[in-house]
Amino acid sequence: MARRSTVDDRLTALRSVRDEGHSDSIRAAAVNALSDTSNLVIAEAARVIGQFELSGTEPDLVSTWTRLFEHPDPLKSDRGCTAKTAIIESLGKLSYDDPDLYLAAMTCTQLEPAWGKPQDTAESIRGGSAFALARSQKIRIVDKLNAFVTLLRGSRIDRVHAIRAMTDTGSESVIPVLRLKLFSGDADAEVVGACMSGLLELAQKSSMPLVIDFLKNHDDNIVLEAAAALGVCGKPEAVDALIKAWNRTRDDDVRRSLLLSIGLSRDKTAIDFLIAQLGSKEDAAAALEALKPACVYQETHARILSVLETISDDNLRETLEKLLGPGNVSLRNKD
Repeated sequence: MARRSTVDDRLTALRSVRDEGHSDSIRAAAVNALSDTSNLVIAEAARVIGQFELSGTEPDLVSTWTRLFEHPDPLKSDRGCTAKTAIIESLGKLSYDDPDLYLAAMTCTQLEPAWGKPQDTAESIRGGSAFALARSQKIRIVDKLNAFVTLLRGSRIDRVHAIRAMTDTGSESVIPVLRLKLFSGDADAEVVGACMSGLLELAQKSSMPLVIDFLKNHDDNIVLEAAAALGVCGKPEAVDALIKAWNRTRDDDVRRSLLLSIGLSRDKTAIDFLIAQLGSKEDAAAALEALKPACVYQETHARILSVLETISDDNLRETLEKLLGPGNVSLRNKD
């Protein structure tokens, strides 16, 4: 009597076909695996479809999604939402446009036993569906916003996903919603930071003064979120505001984080400022770390090495080696 294949057997077989790289075989194996009884095998099949962007498999993914979404015992059919999450992610990668499916998926919850209170394992489903809905061409922006605002009532992760999905629409209609959320505040700094990043992406000129003002917030976590958003923005006025914030701050941890945000911009003023801090015992290591993104530029790399050659500090050399790798650091030995 032949031994029944285990979940591990079926996963190994699917991955073996995937690794062989024959598209027709991969497609057939992945579609077949979507009908498996194990959510782990289904999830792997969906990931393979997304990895190879196997167009034409959308009906199979949707059919499997419906079967799992409507199952009377979701913990039995898909513990941890492993399969449903993978299916939504793959549908997104395939640019599958079905707003009704995504709207329904954004209501998905699945509470599972956990230490303390039950844990909702469907957050990634709701987030992935929100991002797919943001890209949909078959639904009005107002209907998208209604769905995203509803998601704003959820968990911290839901709120972050909602704000980022709104930003992904690229619509100016989102701007007042983000401003309202920013003014009304949130218990979690990451949510506030997502609003600031979204506003700088959608309406940089008008939002810059607003975000800069948050560098004076009483909550250090809000300050750091504003700094990160401004650093990614990289505009000269953002860099100037960050440098001013650093100069008036005395908290060592906040100062270090501000330097890292300054380094994100790769702006010339930012680079000059950070290189100037290499001569400071208190701030040199953080400044060096902040300069790492700009080290891709040969001129900046050379300037940093030139400054460090004048400083007898083995710790800075070790820091630079950790950041860039020993092969990318060449300093003359001091006598």
